Amino acid sequence: MERTLARTLFFLLLVVAAIVGCYLYVDRPVAEAAFLLKDTGWHTLAKAVSQLANHELFTALLAVGFVWGGIDALNNGPSYRSKSLLYLCTVVAAAMLAGDLLKLVFGRARPELLFSHDIYGFFPLAGDYLHYSFPSGHTLRIFSSMTGLGLVFPRVRVPALAVACLVGLCRVPALKHYPSDVLFGAFIGITIAVWGWRILYPYGCADTHR
Repeated sequence: MERTLARTLFFLLLVVAAIVGCYLYVDRPVAEAAFLLKDTGWHTLAKAVSQLANHELFTALLAVGFVWGGIDALNNGPSYRSKSLLYLCTVVAAAMLAGDLLKLVFGRARPELLFSHDIYGFFPLAGDYLHYSFPSGHTLRIFSSMTGLGLVFPRVRVPALAVACLVGLCRVPALKHYPSDVLFGAFIGITIAVWGWRILYPYGCADTHR
């Protein structure tokens, strides 16, 4: 646990530094460049890929997963299958809750406000959709689920994280987020998934049929 904590703090410092740098020098010009792709095929494709982490889809999957995992655990005991399913659902739900809270606290204006009213920055506790840019909800959902999936099934770790990166990156040309929003969302998703795994399996997983 101490090693995981040290790594988490180290990467947190790196991410904070990167976010500050992006906010000052990267986010705005990248968003303006992405805006030039509006109404093109790239914009349409980015929006379509983003739907892999749709909020309503994930909410429905979580409901099914919690019920299925709970019933399996009650009928067959706390097997690796039921524990893994409940672990995945728990870390994704935790990431979503953390993301919603942070969006409200930071109140970052979405790129849409930059394009329409030249509004750029943070407006804490603004409390509306157009000020829910930081962190990216789609990104934290896909990274928490794909990181968790990669921990449960190590053989799919690389393609799972590739999917997560693709969805996260598409949030910028979809004109919904800045690069730093995506970066912070990825950090939250990965961190919660890793800590959930460390808590559930503090000494590693003994299952050999993954």
